[in-house]
Amino acid sequence: MLSKSQIDTFNQEGCLCIPNFLTQEETKLLLSRSKQLLDELDLSAHPKTQFKTGENDHVGDNYFFDSSDKVSYFFDTDAFDDKGELKYPKEQAINKIGHGLHLHDEVFSKITFDEKVVGIAKSLEYVDPRVLQSMCIFKQPMKQEDEGDESVERENLVPVHTDGTFLFTEPHSALGFWYALEDCTLENGCLWYNPGTHKTFPITKRFVKIDGGEGGTNFIPVDTYDKGLEPIPEDKPEDYKSIECKAGSLVLIHNSVLHKSDKNRSKKSRFIYAFHLIDGKSKYDALNWLQVPPGKSGGTEFTKLYKEVSV
Repeated sequence: MLSKSQIDTFNQEGCLCIPNFLTQEETKLLLSRSKQLLDELDLSAHPKTQFKTGENDHVGDNYFFDSSDKVSYFFDTDAFDDKGELKYPKEQAINKIGHGLHLHDEVFSKITFDEKVVGIAKSLEYVDPRVLQSMCIFKQPMKQEDEGDESVERENLVPVHTDGTFLFTEPHSALGFWYALEDCTLENGCLWYNPGTHKTFPITKRFVKIDGGEGGTNFIPVDTYDKGLEPIPEDKPEDYKSIECKAGSLVLIHNSVLHKSDKNRSKKSRFIYAFHLIDGKSKYDALNWLQVPPGKSGGTEFTKLYKEVSV
């Protein structure tokens, strides 16, 4: 369970870092399993799908949509040369593995459904939390031949966003669990967030499937936020706080807080595991890209976190 002080910090700032949430043994096991999954990738059967984070450059093929309840691999945007050949070893070219690790991998499932996670959900008053979108995210280091050249960077920046944009519910209920499997520093791409923006920056757009996925994905405006709010303030870079943290830390991320991560400018990797909760009492519709089971008509067969739910 979270302490009152932790709950107050999360409610006030929209993010909460909990050091040593994982034991050293748990952290090493998750990191080891992540590297094992990278090694197990079969390139011969992969469509070379890349994970993109640009405003109008998001992934939207069948491999992406079908990943909602599977263990799928997504390459960095700089992974291939002009001829479609890998520029890096496969283990250093993957951006993400997702989005159903909690469904198929025993190591990640155990951490996801741990009683400490249940305690957090109860502390934050979730009625019927459901788990979805579990993933390993890798910020790979500079490749060896570029060591010493400070002008070379991997293309793994994650721009400012809110999780509720991508996991849209009514009312908003997405909660991010972000586990550091390695030390996260300013140099290798730690998290940054703008404290309190979950209270002042309404979610005004959402990421959706177009024509049931036939048209890929894109953003559409949201017109259901409270028009009586004060004008949306300017999102100033100087207002952001960094979350440098040690391996084993957990960062909780509110669905509406603005956050981002910079490029990895170092020779050290930054591996993390993340998943989200939504509240089953909230509406989750077929426009969201992630459906379980995957399909045009929508699916909300997300795994319950609580063994017994009294609504």
